[in-house]
Amino acid sequence: MRLGISLLLLLAVLAAAWVLTRPDGSADSAASGVKAEQAVAAPLPAPSIRIAGLRGGPLIGLADNRPETLLDPRFESAQIKRVRVLVPYDDIARGGIRLRYLDSWFETARGRGIEPLVSFYRSYRSQHRLPTVATYRRNFRLFRTRYPWVRYFSTWDEANFPDAQPTGNHPRRTAEFYRAAREECTRGRCTVITADFRAEGSAHSAQWLREFKRHIGRGPHIWGLVAHPDVNRSQTTYTRDFLRKTRGPVWVTEVGAIHFFGSGLRPSISRQTRAMRYMMSAFPRVSPRLKRMYVYHWRAARGDALFDSALLSVEGKPRPAYREFFEALGKPISQQG
Repeated sequence: MRLGISLLLLLAVLAAAWVLTRPDGSADSAASGVKAEQAVAAPLPAPSIRIAGLRGGPLIGLADNRPETLLDPRFESAQIKRVRVLVPYDDIARGGIRLRYLDSWFETARGRGIEPLVSFYRSYRSQHRLPTVATYRRNFRLFRTRYPWVRYFSTWDEANFPDAQPTGNHPRRTAEFYRAAREECTRGRCTVITADFRAEGSAHSAQWLREFKRHIGRGPHIWGLVAHPDVNRSQTTYTRDFLRKTRGPVWVTEVGAIHFFGSGLRPSISRQTRAMRYMMSAFPRVSPRLKRMYVYHWRAARGDALFDSALLSVEGKPRPAYREFFEALGKPISQQG
């Protein structure tokens, strides 16, 4: 989904928060970033948060791009440490305010024991700019050099969705990106999942997946899946079709109970609540191949008229879906931010 964020405001918040989360308590600037020559400590394993009563079910994480989420006491009390975040593929090379934002987010995440899953995304410069494989590899290396402690990556977000991503009509190029990233992650340095495939049952997506599979090389592969279309219809149709066409573990990198989506789904708290109940009960039982599920997202963004599947309102008040989510995890429900 979109990265509609006020960067200036968030940088101000995180610059202060970063000081508090530094292990040594020092007050260096948040914009200083991670130097390549710094020693990289092995990250601590993230707690295994799963749906209560679903033995062997997927690990539960959050998909979210708002850095203040990491600072919310309610989120911290949940002990969810797996967070999937979108990063435009060329942000490191471009520098400037976007790079300062990334430095703040990743330093805050590191200080709070977060295990990020980075899904690369279109450039802010253009929705339609498709990089060459050499450019993608160069930017992947830049990211790895700056944040060498990050271990998990997805090649591209909603890669088969041409309305939103430049990869949407280029499955072979996307497969080449995946192979390049895997080559950069040899000898266990990091893990790359294929791409975040948006399962919605279209003929275009079926053809995209066939072509992508022809060029990804030998496995094993970890597959990424965006499952909004199924969950918000209380079905598993598109997910089961995706499972039939792939082999190996699947990480649901983005799934949410939608409150509204453009003009297609008008605002409805009751519909969102039903979708969350389904998402945290029936949906994860579709297959033991679902190994992770990242729920999108924490708090609604002010001024976002396109998409909202947040657990909290713009004002930070818990919605009924918030209660459904935490009850499914068997977690205490914290109301105070």
